[in-house]
Amino acid sequence: IKVQRAGLKELFDVDLKNLRKLAKLLDKFDPKSDGADRNWVSIYEESERLLYLEIDYLNEATNAERFAEDFKDVDYVRVPGVYREVSTPRVLTMEFVESLKLTDIQQIEKLGLDKKLLAKRTADAFLRQIVETSYFHCDPHPGNLCVDKEGNLVYYDFGMMDELKPNVKNGFRTFCSALFAGGPTVSDLTLSRNAKDLVDGVEEAGVLARGADRLAVEKLARFFMRTFKNKQIGKTGSNVKTTLGTDLQTLTENNVFRFPSTFTFIFRAFASVDGIGKGLDPEYDIGKLAQPFIEKFTDGQKYSSETEKSFRIFQKATGLNSKDINTAVTTPRKIAYVEETLRSMEDGNLKIRVRSLENEKALERMALTSVRTESILLASVFINIAGVVSSPILAGTSIAGAAYFGLQSFMANSKVKKFDKTQAKFVQTQFEGGDEESD
Repeated sequence: IKVQRAGLKELFDVDLKNLRKLAKLLDKFDPKSDGADRNWVSIYEESERLLYLEIDYLNEATNAERFAEDFKDVDYVRVPGVYREVSTPRVLTMEFVESLKLTDIQQIEKLGLDKKLLAKRTADAFLRQIVETSYFHCDPHPGNLCVDKEGNLVYYDFGMMDELKPNVKNGFRTFCSALFAGGPTVSDLTLSRNAKDLVDGVEEAGVLARGADRLAVEKLARFFMRTFKNKQIGKTGSNVKTTLGTDLQTLTENNVFRFPSTFTFIFRAFASVDGIGKGLDPEYDIGKLAQPFIEKFTDGQKYSSETEKSFRIFQKATGLNSKDINTAVTTPRKIAYVEETLRSMEDGNLKIRVRSLENEKALERMALTSVRTESILLASVFINIAGVVSSPILAGTSIAGAAYFGLQSFMANSKVKKFDKTQAKFVQTQFEGGDEESD
């Protein structure tokens, strides 16, 4: 039986009012030097919404019932039942389910439970929430995520639950499918194609700003995908700054990445589950555990049944599939398109737009040095004028002008030094695939 403390809502009102002021200040002063454009007020509003829902115990009862429905076909997950007839917005009555914390390793070993299996179950249950149902427990700490004597996971406290918005859900699914597609030893060609899908998913989820430099983002995606897959097989990756250089600097400075407020609670839940998993199994790696889960989920999205899956595999093996037929039909049109493009090149009607980030940065530095040089020259002119004029007023004005432009030159010089220092951090000394074996 859960009874709400008296005056809790009033306490929330006061604390959240102060937190809103803090969020507004963070929005103004957050330098966002890591390239992520965070909206602190939006994060605050999402937190406020969930906190007020958390103290509505009838809402918590609904959350528990929905969570139980989502896991009804998973035999190792238990959710206490709700007694609605004796529950109110401030009193919640639920079934008593005896369990122990997943961090109580000594007791788990005493009961003879498989710690590695328990770690895998915590990861699978978390992935099911984030990827499949898109409705997840925001606070699965060791007090809310436990285990019974039979090795079943037991969830408690459903006050803080959240659901991914449709665009975030679809984008995140696309992201996961692209990231795990092909397995750890995927070829570079396939990985490049998957990187485009991954960027599409990130954009749909609202993490990537519309109009961002797609080429630079896809290059960044390929780097992180290869690093992730190398980690799956125990290989070390290269440094992102020395590999991507100017591309990474441009993306960082333009703040092309967004931070949806819902992700705050996803990361919080992930951190809790990851900590529990590593406590149970020192070799716990949710990246490795997610591979078979995501592959199974992706197959389930592609095929409505095992029969259809087998039939599609047969079609692909024999060449009797719609994709190959479509390729055969559209090939003449593609050849005609290539011919038209070549003719446009011959006639001089084809325009190709390219972007050189290195040249852009060089021009940016030239602009800064030009301002510095102009300020120094003008300061020198005013000093010379002050030395030759006899009028005290003109001399004073000239000295003031020299001081102003001297300050401007000092500020411009500081900007040039800061620019050079930033450039030095992103010097590209390695290239994609240069230190890796070919697949």
